[in-house]
This record gives sequence, C-alpha cells and structure tokens, in this order.
Amino acid sequence: RHLMEVVCDLLKGPVYLAGEEVTCLITFSNTSPTPLSSDAVTRKSSNPGHGPQSYQTSFQPTAGEAGLAVLSTPTKILFCDLTLHPGERRTYSYIETVPHTASPTYRGTSVKYSYKVSIGTQRLNCPTSMLRVPIRVLSIAGCRADSGPGEREDRLGPTSPFLEEEGVGDSPADLIMQSVQDITSKRRTSYFNIANSRGKVCKFCLYKRSYRLGEDIVGTFDFTVGSVQCVQYSVSLQLREGIEHEYRVKEDQQDKLVTHSKHHEVCLGFSHSHMALPIPLQLAPSFSTPICSVSYILHFEFVTSVAGVVSQPVPEEEGGSEWQGPSKVDIETMVWDLPIQLYPTYPNHAAQASQLQHRILGSV
Repeated sequence: RHLMEVVCDLLKGPVYLAGEEVTCLITFSNTSPTPLSSDAVTRKSSNPGHGPQSYQTSFQPTAGEAGLAVLSTPTKILFCDLTLHPGERRTYSYIETVPHTASPTYRGTSVKYSYKVSIGTQRLNCPTSMLRVPIRVLSIAGCRADSGPGEREDRLGPTSPFLEEEGVGDSPADLIMQSVQDITSKRRTSYFNIANSRGKVCKFCLYKRSYRLGEDIVGTFDFTVGSVQCVQYSVSLQLREGIEHEYRVKEDQQDKLVTHSKHHEVCLGFSHSHMALPIPLQLAPSFSTPICSVSYILHFEFVTSVAGVVSQPVPEEEGGSEWQGPSKVDIETMVWDLPIQLYPTYPNHAAQASQLQHRILGSV
C-alpha cells in the first residue's frame, strides 16, 4: 500500500502561553511512484482531561484517548479533493489561539491536563487517519494581554517619550510575560519570627513570594536573635494538589503533597545562614479549576536543642583550635508551611526542559 507522508512543524516550538497563537505548517508529500488523492483534512486542538469519553462525532480528535475533552477549539478544514503526483508536496498553514481560560498542562496524582493538536486526514476509500501533536500550555489567572492603562503605569522599566506607545506591535505572549515580569520582579521583603513554646529560634527573611518557573527562591536566616539553639533546618518546595469535594474518589480524600526540591543545612553554632531553592521548569504554574487546585508551599523543618549546647569560645591566640561537636543532643522538631505563588516563564525557556518535539512525522 502506498502512503502519503504528513509532517507538522510547530513554528514557535512546543510550549505556548494561554492567549498565544499556535502556528504550524502541515506538509503533505507523495513519496510513492503513483498519484495519491486525499478526500479532506481537518484540524482541532483539544485538551483531554480526567473522565470517560462522552461523545462521538464524524471527526473525533480524542477517539481512543483516555479522559474527557474539557476544551476544544472549532474544527478547521484545510483542503478538500487534493491529488499529489509522485514527488509532489503541498504545505498548509494552521493558526489557532489558545483560549485565555485554558488551564496549564499538568500531570498530577489524581488529575492530568494535556493538550494536543489533532490532524485528521482521509484518503479516497480509506478510513480517517489521525496525527496528534502534543504541546505544553502555560497559563495563569489575571495575566492577560489586554491590560489597561492603569496597569501599564505600574510596570517596571525605563520610560521615554521617544519610545513607541507601549503595546503597539507587541505579541500577546510579550504582553502576558510583561505582566508576569511586573508581578515577579517586585521585591516585597517579608520577615518571619520563628519560635516554639520555649522561645524564639531565628528570624527568616524572604525577598518575595511570587516567582517564575526556573527562578531560585532565596532566603536568609538570622540565628543571633534567637534564644533557642537551632541544630539544623531544611526547606522543601512542595506542590499541593487538592480535589474539589464533588470529584473526590473518597469522602475523606486528603490533598496530595509532592516535594520537588529541597535545601538542608546543619547550622549548629551558626549566626547566619541562607538558602537557594531552585524551581524546576517542568512544574505547572499555580492554578485552580472547578475540578482541582494546584498550589505551592515552602515546607520548613527546624531541629532545635532542648537543653542547649555549650558554646566554645573563640581562641585569642593565633593558629585557631579544633571544635568537637557534641556526641548526643536532646532535640525536638518543629514544622512550618509558607504559601508562595508560581507564575509561567517564557515559552522558549520552558521548552528547554520539555521533551516535546516541534516536528512530528506521520503517514496516511
């Protein structure tokens, strides 16, 4: 049987922001020695969610897929009655905008959101063939391209009367990322006094609580203000997945916690310490849907000394001295959770950590 080759090229790569245009070129080639005819080609972008398949149509972009299509753009017919002679090829352009309301791509414990561009092709007297091109979508509520004049006045960066009016000629992706940049670039330093029932342990400083994917979460600890000695501490970036009550499998189903990065430090005798916690690019931004919510926290664990540790004085003579840590310390552990907000990063930056391809080959 002779086959027609179908190639889909994603011109901007495999990662997109909600509100951005997906542009791809679809090339049909006849590599056989005989002419080939195609009846019709249709395209649809779909988002299989979580649940059973509930509908059937003549063009079924989610046929054979597990889950429910919770978002689907209108079908577009690229051509009808196409005949390709041996060695001939035709290229068609497809452009579709990812809706602003689209949730981000997410692979969780109980819920998964995935996006695919579906290409349906039918040759004469043959069944319909499907080519599915997976893409990743980054989105966040409140970051839209149509920001008002009041929001533009608060934006960071230099202003000049000689520059063109802001927003003129900018793509939706540029405007969305400008809004994200404005939110995540502003420093809002927060100080937290960490204490237990026996007294203050330390003071923690966090420079901001809104971050882009791929950034580092930087904070400092000041132990000089504490009356309780801290032996060691750890900080973890945790994802919290919560399922809405009506979609829970069990009545008492608890939120799922997944740790993605961790910083650990033995700080006995330290006056100050700092942490730098990387945010993986493959994470989904914070989001919420009628089915689930995904949020992030910094999970702290402080190990403190119950009776205290005898401190060794600093020697006055030159040459220093050797300090031997205690062989046994009575300790207790305290935990604390601090919510933070994660926002999307630039699509080309996120694509570096993606295993998705921008060029997919198929045949019909």
